[in-house]
Amino acid sequence: MNLSPVTPDSIVITILYSTLLLWGMWVGVRQVYQGFFKPQELLNPLFGNRQAIKIFTFHLIVVSLDLWVCGPVSLHYKSRLWYWGGRIALLSSSFSLASYFNRNPQSFGALIGYWVRFRNYFEISLHVLVASLAINWFYYYGLLYWLVAYRYLDVGPRRLIQTLYNTPEKKAARPWAPILNWVVITTIYVLAAVAVYHQKIIFAAPPDPAEPVHVAHMWEYIVVVGANVGVALTAWGMMRTYTGPGPAAALIPSNEEP
Repeated sequence: MNLSPVTPDSIVITILYSTLLLWGMWVGVRQVYQGFFKPQELLNPLFGNRQAIKIFTFHLIVVSLDLWVCGPVSLHYKSRLWYWGGRIALLSSSFSLASYFNRNPQSFGALIGYWVRFRNYFEISLHVLVASLAINWFYYYGLLYWLVAYRYLDVGPRRLIQTLYNTPEKKAARPWAPILNWVVITTIYVLAAVAVYHQKIIFAAPPDPAEPVHVAHMWEYIVVVGANVGVALTAWGMMRTYTGPGPAAALIPSNEEP
């Protein structure tokens, strides 16, 4: 696996970047634990529903596999198929969370709610743009270690600062706290982009220019397409279990099976 140059500043930046990543992952794992065993402690009460926390757990697994396994390996071997296969799987597992369980405005304030919505549109558009351009592996590297990694990078600080205004009394006493939270997570977003662009994350690097582009075999297409179909069907099936048959089921005569 390729590494970026080791310098005093890259060591410090890598430690900070890694700390934020691991912090975010810990928050995600802790939320899964809370959802299954201590739902009364959840920041987002919707995940107190057993099926909802299963959906979140599935998404967390897919994101982690893309960030730590599929993304880095596909970059190293310059495999466009595996790279976009992992990213499409991540997107498929995200739709239900964004549609049904997004409580960022209620949990963190309207400003962060708008910020998350803007980020979602911006990041999807950027992925589409990079996919439509001629292959540039530096762009692929940037999307992985900036945008995908950011799904973990801001979670710890955002949750920590939210404790400054997580009750009506605290929010009334500190009306500036939601703005501070937004400034911190936006700063992380920008600084992460700068660090990735200048290759200051030691364990993250674009692939070797001398490495030939991987030519996928038919079995790889079968595995990647099959895995993505499986992820999509699993995500949709879990969502169907959560939502039930839907309001149209009421139109079926009572003497017929739905």
